[in-house]
Amino acid sequence: MTPEQAEEAKNRFTEAIENRVLRVLQGVEVTEEQLKPMQEALIRFFAPMQIEQAKMQAERQKMQAEGVRPTTRDRQAMMQRRQKLEKLRGDLNKKVKAILDKKQYKTFQSTMAKLMPQPRRAPGGRGGR
Repeated sequence: MTPEQAEEAKNRFTEAIENRVLRVLQGVEVTEEQLKPMQEALIRFFAPMQIEQAKMQAERQKMQAEGVRPTTRDRQAMMQRRQKLEKLRGDLNKKVKAILDKKQYKTFQSTMAKLMPQPRRAPGGRGGR
């Protein structure tokens, strides 16, 4: 990757984070005192989230390009990443809950659900035949 490509990728990364933070802050009416702590909490969430999502996407694309099906080890690594992302989200919720009042927090949750929907797990297994 050339320095220009690296700079462009960095700019896209920063812009994506800024856009997400802005969309959340627009959805939740925060006071001036709440603005700075909210921005910091959201950036601390979205930056590692963006990095992990990029890594997961790159791995998926690599596997698809090679025509390889994910192995158990690959799935375990993906599950560890998902757990890390869930922990990040839990940490964000704790921080934001301490910053916002109840009404603002409900608005925050609905805004985040629209922005980053949680993957739902399928109930049960394959079932009997």
